[in-house]
Amino acid sequence: MTVKIAYELDKWLQSKWQRDTRFYTLTLCQNLFGEWTITKTWGSAIYRGFGKSKDLDCPDYQAALITYYKLQERREKRGYKRVGPESRY
Repeated sequence: MTVKIAYELDKWLQSKWQRDTRFYTLTLCQNLFGEWTITKTWGSAIYRGFGKSKDLDCPDYQAALITYYKLQERREKRGYKRVGPESRY
């Protein structure tokens, strides 16, 4: 039995932030199974390979969106500045 997953590409979001020599990226998208995931990536903006990434699984799109915006507020409070506009895939 084949299951087809409907991806909602119009709801995917990405934000990029930078502070001094550090970067931070948030991506709200669906994984291979159609579940909503927020991927946080951070590290050095100068040295390649000095970064980490973590995925946060969310029960639905609304919960993911709330978490996404809370994480954006946290970046602002910690002195990060947005690099470019928020983008949709």
